[in-house]
Amino acid sequence: MSAIVLIVFSLSIILFQISCKKGALADTTPAAASIHGLWIGTYDVKDQPGLGLQYFSLIIKPDGTMITDSQGANQQHLAPGTWTLKSDTLKCSFTCVYGVPYNIGINEITVAVWDKKNGKLTGMWKNSAAPIDSGKIVLSKVN
Repeated sequence: MSAIVLIVFSLSIILFQISCKKGALADTTPAAASIHGLWIGTYDVKDQPGLGLQYFSLIIKPDGTMITDSQGANQQHLAPGTWTLKSDTLKCSFTCVYGVPYNIGINEITVAVWDKKNGKLTGMWKNSAAPIDSGKIVLSKVN
């Protein structure tokens, strides 16, 4: 009887360990681990050059999620989302959840090249709402 209990217990532990693997979004490669953290810099708006450079930050988390915190129209904007890293190209997809009312619910993507030598991300952002906006981002890793 105790052998049956031991087998059932062992199988339960094995099944538990198999089912508790990391999510598909998590990237634990050394390159991905190096990109995790806080990045701060600027963005511009292609069709509105008079706005100049605006504040933009990106928190890249190890579990495949990220958060942007930006400033636009004198208002903070927060947008959670997901990220992937392929070679030196970072892709983020996020949705504004806090900010000026016309930006709430707007989906955006950012594609940036990671210059590991200089510790910078340089790329483009684009939203999916009319009028469609886009621009450049330049970020440096803070920690």
